[in-house]
Amino acid sequence: PTPVAIVARLAVRQAYRRAAGQAKQRAVLLLGGYRPKFQALDRHFGVHGKQAVMVDPRVAPNADVLVDFLDAHGISVEYAVPLIDAAVCIADILNTRLRGLANDPATSSLRRDKYEQQEALRRAGLPAAAQRFATSAEEAVRFLAEAVEGRGSDVGGCSEEEGAPKRVVVKPRDSSGGDGICLCRSEAEIRASFERELGRVNMEGGTNKDLIVMEALEGEEWVVNTVSLLGVHKVTDAWRGPPKVVLEWEGGAQFVYTAQFLAEEHPRRAAVLEYTFACLDALGVRNGAAHTELIWTVLGPRLLEVNARPAGGLPRTPRSPNQLEALAMSLYDADHFLSLPTAPAGAAADDGHGEGQSAAVVFLRAPFNGYILGTALQQIVSLRTFGRFERDAIGLARFAEAAPGAGPPPPPSPARCRPPSSCRPSASMILRAPRAC
Repeated sequence: PTPVAIVARLAVRQAYRRAAGQAKQRAVLLLGGYRPKFQALDRHFGVHGKQAVMVDPRVAPNADVLVDFLDAHGISVEYAVPLIDAAVCIADILNTRLRGLANDPATSSLRRDKYEQQEALRRAGLPAAAQRFATSAEEAVRFLAEAVEGRGSDVGGCSEEEGAPKRVVVKPRDSSGGDGICLCRSEAEIRASFERELGRVNMEGGTNKDLIVMEALEGEEWVVNTVSLLGVHKVTDAWRGPPKVVLEWEGGAQFVYTAQFLAEEHPRRAAVLEYTFACLDALGVRNGAAHTELIWTVLGPRLLEVNARPAGGLPRTPRSPNQLEALAMSLYDADHFLSLPTAPAGAAADDGHGEGQSAAVVFLRAPFNGYILGTALQQIVSLRTFGRFERDAIGLARFAEAAPGAGPPPPPSPARCRPPSSCRPSASMILRAPRAC
């Protein structure tokens, strides 16, 4: 901006601040998210005497407009927490201007752009997926041809099956939640994917001006949730699960989760965590939460993507601190945070005190539009291992908070839930290890 524009903006802000008076509300700014997550974070920050406010990033296209918006509402920000990928860059800028804990805005693209992430790993000497970004289907088709012919340094090198047809994944550079990701095994499927996705506005609000085409990593799925403080990384929970189910449809196929399990102690777990920390360092994640998705291939762990924000939904681990608790702790009780173990112990069936230390997430998908009667939902909720539904069925929950000997709480009143028709999961169900009888 020009000097005149800077002076004008400062004058506007001073006017906002005078209008708001001296009693400004100091708060932690939550960018994006949804109400249950806001309520959870507000509770965790409240433990440290802090308030939180949630703002939809769409109200402000950049940091300056967002600050003007907050000034107009009498809010003074202490720290900005991105809860969606689209807010990562603006949070980096705000936290740097606040002269507090921040990730370098100069490297924000590494934490936002899925293509740049793999290239950053390569520059750091870490294993990374073969890939190319393409502005046309023809460029992507050439990449598939190289994979089939075996050219390139490691194209197709992480397939579980020798001699299997080469497959590539086409996906947006800056979306999330499985949006726009398609498995392609032929030129026709690649072309159909580009026809469908190129130029589309994705889930994070960006326009797909180009797409990534990368080798299809095959193997066990891993998810690692972390919180970092000045480059010190702490794992709050790590999950493993079978490879995603591939849903076939005309013009391609899409990946869908089926289940994830809180990871037990295992050599793979140690290797995945070590590789995750190296990825966080390579991508400049020095502060804040991160949600990292990986694949255990025949060559070891490989990165799918790092999301520099808390995991979607509410924390699923039965342990404390969970990721949201640890995030608040890192900002307002650094000594306590740094005293935490680098990673909690692996999952176990029971900790010896009658409290389960394992958990599973089951992803549900509605194959067609319909209604689930309350009586059917009650049967699921009454399971001893049931923790809660997530996402579209977020209101249906049963937590084991009854007094000892009081028995399980009653099931909720009959309800009707209309699932979406999307091929993405409509909800996820959290299962916990049962209490000892």
